Amino acid sequence: MTDDLLGQSFERLLQEHCTPAHVRDIENGGPADALWTAVEQSGFLDALIPEEKGGAGLALRDVFPLAVLCGRYAVPVPVAETILARAIYVAASQEVPVGPVTNWDQVPFETVDIRRSTGAAIAAALLVGAMERAFEITVAFANDRTQFGRPIGKFQAVQQQISVMAEQTFAAKMAAEMGFASDDWLPDPLLAAVAKARSSEAAVLVSANAHAVHGAIGATEEYDLQLFTRRIHAGRTAFGAESYWNRIIGEAVLASGPEGVLDNIRYKLSA
Repeated sequence: MTDDLLGQSFERLLQEHCTPAHVRDIENGGPADALWTAVEQSGFLDALIPEEKGGAGLALRDVFPLAVLCGRYAVPVPVAETILARAIYVAASQEVPVGPVTNWDQVPFETVDIRRSTGAAIAAALLVGAMERAFEITVAFANDRTQFGRPIGKFQAVQQQISVMAEQTFAAKMAAEMGFASDDWLPDPLLAAVAKARSSEAAVLVSANAHAVHGAIGATEEYDLQLFTRRIHAGRTAFGAESYWNRIIGEAVLASGPEGVLDNIRYKLSA
């Protein structure tokens, strides 16, 4: 459960309209109308639109919990993407399209680089939400599953795998939150690069360890873990995997001005 009031309200909506059963039904071709209508009527989609234009006038940093929750609940419609896209259409003085924004290439970004970095920031937050849920499912399984008369979570090898998941998930969340550290709707490109690089790197370890703890059961269709690890693997490469963004970060650091490499890292690669 998220701590902020905005996130709590959004999570209550998802708890009702986006259960694993709902996600499976939509993935199998069922209608997403009820979920989308509930989100649209809630007003969350206009969170980044200025108040004078009929929105909530929030900053990008304020909607970070919403994007994470979209990943945490495996939301099968582009809610986080539409929140950002609607703000961009309004900023470009263009009519906001009705319904979910499914084609990111048609959103009126000023440049391709801004489109890519904005998409990377969103993907990082979605990854974090999916990793958090995968971690929770794994901890619960390790506490419930017994072997040799005790929960497998009592075994040192399993504890090591779970600790790696915890470390990587938390590090990814810190980086993703940096990617959303903006007072308007647009992320800082370099911080978005850090967010996506670190979350994509964590994705490999979190997914691998989750399935290692679960064994074969983790990959079965009827078990919830695969709803999140599938999204973790897809999100890792969305808008570029860690190798792409690490190169972007490295080039920016090496091109440091008079302040030098260390100051460049200290002042530009932090929120």
